[in-house]
Amino acid sequence: MSFKDVLAADIGKVFLNVDEFAEHHAIDGEVFLCVLDEDKSSNNKVDGVYNMRRRLFISKSSLGYRPEPEQKMEIDDDYYYVLDCIGNDMLEVVLEARQT
Repeated sequence: MSFKDVLAADIGKVFLNVDEFAEHHAIDGEVFLCVLDEDKSSNNKVDGVYNMRRRLFISKSSLGYRPEPEQKMEIDDDYYYVLDCIGNDMLEVVLEARQT
């Protein structure tokens, strides 16, 4: 077993394990096991508009694609825009929502 194989196995067994970190979230109408984290350091309010950033950690194989910047994603009935997507097998998707 190669190092990459070990890392791929750890994605599901450790990081995306519902008993450890992961939770079920609805993404574009389909439920996935992932980690959705609020990025409190970048949330701000300017002129009555509140920008909220979140980070979505999800397996690329379960999502089925790599999100692209400017793409709109619905997560748990809230809408976000993709700012960035980092990683290969395990994706870190940086999201932003603007609310009033």
